Amino acid sequence: MNLADTALLLALFATVTTAWWAVPALTRARYVFGVAVPPDRAADPALTAIRDRYGRNVIVLGIGLAALTFLAGRFTDPVAALGTGATVLVAADLAVYALAGRAVRAAKADGDWYAGTRQGVIADLTFRTDPVRVPWTGLAPALAVVAATVAIGLLRAGSLPDSLPGMDGATMDGGPRVPTGFWTAANPVLAQVALTAATWLVLVAIVRSRPDIDAARPAATARRYRAYLQALVHLGLVTAVCANLTLAGIALRLWEILPATVLTTVAVFTPLVVAAVFAVRFELRVGTGGHRLPAAPDEEDEDTGLVQRDDDRHWHLGGLVYANGDDPAVLVHQRVGGSQWTLNLGHPVGRTTGILLAAAILAAVVLGAAGVIDLPETRRL
Repeated sequence: MNLADTALLLALFATVTTAWWAVPALTRARYVFGVAVPPDRAADPALTAIRDRYGRNVIVLGIGLAALTFLAGRFTDPVAALGTGATVLVAADLAVYALAGRAVRAAKADGDWYAGTRQGVIADLTFRTDPVRVPWTGLAPALAVVAATVAIGLLRAGSLPDSLPGMDGATMDGGPRVPTGFWTAANPVLAQVALTAATWLVLVAIVRSRPDIDAARPAATARRYRAYLQALVHLGLVTAVCANLTLAGIALRLWEILPATVLTTVAVFTPLVVAAVFAVRFELRVGTGGHRLPAAPDEEDEDTGLVQRDDDRHWHLGGLVYANGDDPAVLVHQRVGGSQWTLNLGHPVGRTTGILLAAAILAAVVLGAAGVIDLPETRRL
């Protein structure tokens, strides 16, 4: 395992460990490890102990598995060791998270935390009558990047060499060269088109999904949720521009317009770093559902006397999976981490979509293993 492999190992394991360690802090206070808790129990000593134990376990797993992966990489293929170690780390952290969720459920049941509470659900119809919209003009920058990439590609098409670089390594010039053809040369542009379309469709689906309104403070949470959706749409459109800029850089390198240097690689992927910074800023300043936004002066004392209905029975795998046949919503907010959604697998549309996605992934893996299609590979830098 050389210096580059070691640096990649440390960066990857540190990122995964930090992400899992931060999950409880990114989640709204009324959901603890995917379990609904009443507001007056959010700071319960039992929950504090569970959070502390979870944080310690995540850090110990990160350090321990990083050390084991480093040792394995000394005696086996470093790339294979890194991939296996990272996969094991994610699975182990998920298991620790699920165990923490079980501990919260046990404490909640033992203390009968919802006894004496008035549970309820409140809907805000203004999200239907006056919905947050995804402006077409917001896609203009992303589409401009696509158009510029297409124009450069058309100008370069007549002078492309017989083969194109393999795009591996730190300079995006390693690996075997591939024969020049439409699909190989146009791959980055097709990815830009697909990503831009997917961004639009996902954002439209999100703003039309059911808002997450707290029954105890419906007016405050509705206002925050609307501001949250507006900020999320802006973040999604900015991310699409950044991703398209990176794909444009990859295209210019693939067409051998940009030189094969480490500086080129850094420049190509800098937009993704910018997008990541915007995403972190969004989570820290806005938060899931807008829960980090400050309350308005007239919202401080809002209290309906209700507690959000306990629907734990419909949530599985630590708040990652939702299945409720009586819920008309197809797309719902996850209970885990930051701004993430999941399909309602109890709804026919959600279930069908989930099956189709799983089938597509399985088919890609099988066809890739059979050599029918080429899947992305991780090669040594």
